[in-house]
Amino acid sequence: MGIIIHFFLGFITSFLGTLFPSMLSMTAVKISIKETHKKAVYFALGVSLIVIIQAYIAVGFSKILLDNPDYLATLQKIGTVVFAGLSIFFFNQVRKEKRQKENQKPQKKIKGFVSGLLFSSLNMFAIPFYFGVTSTLVIMDLYEFNMINNLLFVIGSSLGTFSLLFIYSTLAKRIEKRIEFLASKMDLVLGIITGLIVIINLVNFLF
Repeated sequence: MGIIIHFFLGFITSFLGTLFPSMLSMTAVKISIKETHKKAVYFALGVSLIVIIQAYIAVGFSKILLDNPDYLATLQKIGTVVFAGLSIFFFNQVRKEKRQKENQKPQKKIKGFVSGLLFSSLNMFAIPFYFGVTSTLVIMDLYEFNMINNLLFVIGSSLGTFSLLFIYSTLAKRIEKRIEFLASKMDLVLGIITGLIVIINLVNFLF
C-alpha cells in the first residue's frame, strides 16, 4: 500500500469529521464575521496544531488497544459512562439556551491563534474520533502502523481540519444564517447521539 494514501485518509476523514457545525467551526465563523478573516485563519492554525497532537495520541492508543483486545471491553464500559455524562451535559445546555439568549452580554474579542490552541485542546471528541477512524481503517486493511504512515496520517488530519475551518471562515458571511440555525440545534443533536450510544452499549452489555 502506497504511503501517500495515509495522508489522504487523514485529510479526508478529518475534513469530513469537521464538516458538521461544531464549537470550532462556529467559532471560526464568528471570528471572521465579528472581527477579521485573518484572525479566523490564525484561529484555524491554532486548532490544527493541536489536532496534530490529538491525532498522534489517538493513533498510538488505537495500536495499543488493537494489540491488546482485552482492554476494549473495559474501554467500552468507561466510554459508556463518559457518554452518559455528555448526554446529560448537552441536554442541560439545551435547557440553558433560552436563558443565555435573554441575558446575553457583550463578548470580549477573541485572540485568534491562542484561542485556536485553547478551544482545540478543550475539544473532548477529537481523540476518540481519530481513535475510531484509525481502528476502523485498520480493520478494513486500509491502514498500516509505522512511523511514516502515522506521521502522514497525522499531518493529513491537521491539514484537513485547517482546510475546512478556512472554508468556513471564508464563506462566513454567506452561510451565517444557515450555520446559526444548525448550531442552535447542535446541543440537542449531540445529546440524542450520545444518549443513543449509551443505550446501544447497555443493550450489548445486558444481552
